[in-house]
Amino acid sequence: MLPHMEITLDTLKRVTRLAGFEWEDAELEALRPLFARTLDMLGRLDAVDLAVSEPSTQYRVL
Repeated sequence: MLPHMEITLDTLKRVTRLAGFEWEDAELEALRPLFARTLDMLGRLDAVDLAVSEPSTQYRVL
C-alpha cells in the first residue's frame, strides 16, 4: 500500500528540475492538485486485490 504523501512545492521543484524543467512557483502550485489526485488514484489501484481477478487479456501461441 502506498503511504500518504503530502505534495509540497519544494518536492515539485526538485522533481521538475530532475526532469529538466524550470517552472515558476505559480505554475507548480497550479499542478499540485493534479499530482495529489494522481497519487490518490495510484493508492486506490494499489489496494485492488488482483489475486481474485482474471486477466483481461490472454495470449495464445498458435
